[in-house]
Amino acid sequence: MPPAKLNPDPPPIRRLLELIKSERDATAALAHLELLTYNIVLRSFCARCDLDRAVTLFDSLRRRRIAPDRITYSTLMCGLAKHHRLDHALDLLDEMPRYKVQPDVVCYNALIGGCFKASEFEKVNRVWEQLVRDPGASPNLATYNVMLDGLCKLGKFKEVGEVWARMVANNLQPDIITYGILIHGLCQSGDVDGAARVYSEIIKTGLVIDAATYNSLVKGFCQAGRVQEAWKFWDCAGFAGSRDLRTYNIMMKGLFDSGMVDEATKLWELLEKDVACIPDTVTFGTLIHGLCHNGFANKAFIIFEEARISGEQLDVFSYSSMINGLCKVGRLVDAIEVYEKMDKDGCKPNSHIYNALISGLCQAYRTSDAVRIYRKMAGNGCSPTIITYNTLINGLCKAEKYQEASSVAREMVDNGFTPDPTTYGSLIRGLFSDKKIEAALSIWNHILNKGFQADVMMHNILIHGLCSVGKVDEALHIFSDMKGKKNSSPNLVTYNTLMDGLYETGYIDKAATLWTAIFEDGLEPDIISYNTRIKGLCSCDKIHEGTQLMEEVLSRDIIPTVITWNILVRAVINENVD
Repeated sequence: MPPAKLNPDPPPIRRLLELIKSERDATAALAHLELLTYNIVLRSFCARCDLDRAVTLFDSLRRRRIAPDRITYSTLMCGLAKHHRLDHALDLLDEMPRYKVQPDVVCYNALIGGCFKASEFEKVNRVWEQLVRDPGASPNLATYNVMLDGLCKLGKFKEVGEVWARMVANNLQPDIITYGILIHGLCQSGDVDGAARVYSEIIKTGLVIDAATYNSLVKGFCQAGRVQEAWKFWDCAGFAGSRDLRTYNIMMKGLFDSGMVDEATKLWELLEKDVACIPDTVTFGTLIHGLCHNGFANKAFIIFEEARISGEQLDVFSYSSMINGLCKVGRLVDAIEVYEKMDKDGCKPNSHIYNALISGLCQAYRTSDAVRIYRKMAGNGCSPTIITYNTLINGLCKAEKYQEASSVAREMVDNGFTPDPTTYGSLIRGLFSDKKIEAALSIWNHILNKGFQADVMMHNILIHGLCSVGKVDEALHIFSDMKGKKNSSPNLVTYNTLMDGLYETGYIDKAATLWTAIFEDGLEPDIISYNTRIKGLCSCDKIHEGTQLMEEVLSRDIIPTVITWNILVRAVINENVD
């Protein structure tokens, strides 16, 4: 027996793989290899998403006059279809008969799946029709699953019915994956009753329903607002042993979305006791967001702190929800503390978090702190959004810091953002409050000259600003321009604002005409409308008419406010004094 070599030659495949790492050596390395080796290397290229080299290899095979077999074609076509190079894949399908190669069902399935992923429905039909006509291949259950899944995602339920009927006619029995696809598709489309009927069919077959199918049903009924029915599927999942963490997360979200906070909290307590399910970042995000959204930020904060201290992985959604919730209840100190702990906890703040902080600080008139957070935002590598700029500009204007607001607006434009109606509205409102009428009107004219379609909100801001400085004639002109415009037709706020301005400047008759126009335009006056009208009547010594109007308010089941009673009481007292 000859002695073993100290440095034995590497196996051919390993030597081959070493050589093909360099594209320069690949062709030489493969020059003398047989088809089997080509197929192995081709599969390797496709698995590494190196499709250009896979195509080059395929072409070199044909140049060497080695006939590709079904595996060669299937491998390359699957790779091309997976990465959306469908035209090339379909060309290969068309050329296979010329080389006397029969496509198999795996090849067809890959092509159909690729066409669906690319939303190429016509190409799906083409491959499907070719498959059903092909004497050498037939659709299998995997084919039908791919077809049903793709059609459901496209919302083509008529075609779903046709494919299902063909599957049954060909004596192929749907499995739980098939049923699950159908249930998921129906729930996604909102047809939860149809999904429930399919569920009943599964029960009759005796198939074991998996967690994914139950999750689709629970989510579908929750999204349809039918939480009690979702509960039933939740219970069924538990009885079947098919309840997983995602089932908990979906059900909890559905309960919070429906305002059922007690039930959602009890579900959380049940999850804590379930040894088979450990809460994840989605669970904590759902719980914290749900509590904050429903006005239980204080309770959410306790859970948040307990989770953070115990080392739970809280994601940016949990932090964002917590900060936003704390800001809304005025706990800004705690909100800022949570923000400052984020980096230490390995979670980078995003624009939602900065926006929530800036909004909360602006609402508390802590605009200097809001500007500080805004500056910190850019320094931490997080770009401000249009919401950031609008929130800060609006906050600065409300705090009467008009120059700072204008400065931020200029920064916004310099950073490539186009002001939107909210931006312009805040600036115009601020300039009117600062008595800079010409500057406010200049912005308005700039908007119109740019072809910007001002909406009803912007018109209302302008009318309010003009009325506040006594320019009611100009306000009436703007009001007339609004008439007949689709996106800026006067609404009740427009009428209330203008009517108040007319009364304030003594245009009693025009205000009365505007009151009548509210009804003529098919609008229903609210308590603000009545308060404005009653105040206007009382201001011109028409207290009796104001009192009669109060009776109308009560007859319309409109609830008077403190302001309503104050207007009338003050008017009666003044009348008696006179």
